[in-house]
Amino acid sequence: MKKAFVILVLFAQIRTFSQEKSSHNYYWSNEENLKAMVGVANCYVRENPSTKATLLDSLQIGKEVTVVKSTDINYEINGVNVSWVAIEYQNKSGIISKGYLWRGFLALGYVKKKELTFLTTIDKFENRKSDGLDVFSISAKVLSNQNVVLGQKTFQKSLGESAYFQNNTIGGLGLKNVSHIYRISFEGEACGIPSLFYYFAWNGTKIIQLPGKFGAADADIYFHNEDFIFPKEKGGKPDTIIKKFKEGETQDEAAKRPTYDVKEWKEIYKWNGEKTILIEKTKPKKYKIKY
Repeated sequence: MKKAFVILVLFAQIRTFSQEKSSHNYYWSNEENLKAMVGVANCYVRENPSTKATLLDSLQIGKEVTVVKSTDINYEINGVNVSWVAIEYQNKSGIISKGYLWRGFLALGYVKKKELTFLTTIDKFENRKSDGLDVFSISAKVLSNQNVVLGQKTFQKSLGESAYFQNNTIGGLGLKNVSHIYRISFEGEACGIPSLFYYFAWNGTKIIQLPGKFGAADADIYFHNEDFIFPKEKGGKPDTIIKKFKEGETQDEAAKRPTYDVKEWKEIYKWNGEKTILIEKTKPKKYKIKY
């Protein structure tokens, strides 16, 4: 019962946050003079932050720009409500140009690895909710060095207050036929806000979504952790992804060293070069521990 109460409290906090926000700007970095990348095809640069302003240029996916600053003027496309930003970029003539671009055309983040670029975009608000939270369509994309889209994986997810975005590549980690694993995360910076992690394998021809994970903790009351062991890591097995779970809750959070009721279990996934298949879920191991 207590665990259920804690989870409800976490969701209530996220709902409150979502209702207080008037836009979706918080998923994109608000840093000035930030290097960014266009994440969609054929987006327009305007003289001023308005769709009625003079059209200056059109940019294509993969184009790198500098976000000079954000504006206070929001605009909504496909249900995504974000601001216009002032940008600088090198035009086709090699001259530095300036203008305004709708923030939603920019990738949340990108990683360049030799001949490939990995990036993530928020494509649309799905106009529905999951557990009271807004659901978005999110895409992980792979571009060639000519900025041709080689692969794309789109999924629908509610993000809530887990807004701090990060992305990187972590190699193939021993998975057969995989040259890169692209990992993205939406994280919170306060107690009780979950951190959401998504993994995508690139096998040279397509991008494949792997199992994801999340973690959450609420002070001295409750915690939930998930971790992966890939084939090349300590304890790893060939063509296998091991997902480890650990969670605990306490009945005496006021104590100096509260005692937690802890349980651990695993999910075992086989990788066949094309997809993961859940083959086993172990029985929970239960014990008590003081922190």
